Amino acid sequence: MSYFFFFALSVLALLGCNAVEYEPRVVLGHEWNATAKVVADTTSQFKANDIIVIQMDNGNKPFKALEVELRVFQDDTDRLLFKRSQPVKNTDVKAILKGPDSKPLTARDILRTSTPGTYRIAFAVGDSILAEKRMELVK
Repeated sequence: MSYFFFFALSVLALLGCNAVEYEPRVVLGHEWNATAKVVADTTSQFKANDIIVIQMDNGNKPFKALEVELRVFQDDTDRLLFKRSQPVKNTDVKAILKGPDSKPLTARDILRTSTPGTYRIAFAVGDSILAEKRMELVK
């Protein structure tokens, strides 16, 4: 009887653990939900003066570096418009760029331009890109 109890307890413990891993992804949006610690109001289309929150979700895996680098490229080219290092801990599974509450980041701040078009937002460690997403800047 006690073997069954320990077996059932270990199965419940395994099911209770969040062992699901998924691919790293970039999430863009207008708002930050501080309670849930996620980007709210997600979108890929911004105007130059729109507030932008960028979150890199590493797929439930902690980062294996001390910092990740945000890189912004113009469309499908490798022309780098902007890069910024973001410190992370080896226990973090997400990196967030949103600016301070008193002066949030705008799309113009990140892209360094207000020219409408398509841009790529990427997170990298060294030479390897972890995740990227397309973003459209509109008038």
